[in-house]
Amino acid sequence: MHRFLHSTFRPRRFFWQLAVALPLLGSCSGNGSNADAVDNAMAQNEKKIDTADITKKQEADAEFLVKSTSNALLEVELGKLAQARATSPAVRSYGARLVPQRLELLGTLRTLAAAKGLTVPAALGGDEQAAYHEASTQTGTQLDKYLMALLVKAQKQDEDAFDDMSDDAYDGDIRGFAAKFHAPVQEQLDAAKDAADVAEKLP
Repeated sequence: MHRFLHSTFRPRRFFWQLAVALPLLGSCSGNGSNADAVDNAMAQNEKKIDTADITKKQEADAEFLVKSTSNALLEVELGKLAQARATSPAVRSYGARLVPQRLELLGTLRTLAAAKGLTVPAALGGDEQAAYHEASTQTGTQLDKYLMALLVKAQKQDEDAFDDMSDDAYDGDIRGFAAKFHAPVQEQLDAAKDAADVAEKLP
């Protein structure tokens, strides 16, 4: 079971699992190894945390930034795939709107992580690569249906996480970030559900 699209938000290991058993698209690291970008970011943050007097809530803050970045990276790629290959105008249009929204979110996440001395992934992790690969193998209207089902699941995870961390984050800046983006993330989820409804009616 992959970490992507897990069903509930938890303070530790709380994000996004998807049951796929597929080869990865390739290495996320520049040295040709099979290192996982998300796991590497987690490990770097845990190393920093281990050297300081850090609470469990601060660990959850770091994981929130890593996993939000990882998920947004995947959503950007899925949005591009929707624009390029979806059969439904509604799905293509949703992909076109989603990409700049998630790029804005990614920019803010990276700036915030840098300010806090935390590491976030620069590329898709292994599970996210597998999820994208599975989506990319779909064709015709099945692509529209699969893409939108995946995006709805991912964005429901986003909405849950941002809602929780707007109250529960230890760091005030991270709490403020989650509160600021919670409403836009919720609106994007609602739009994803609308596009998914259209996709599900396709033959």
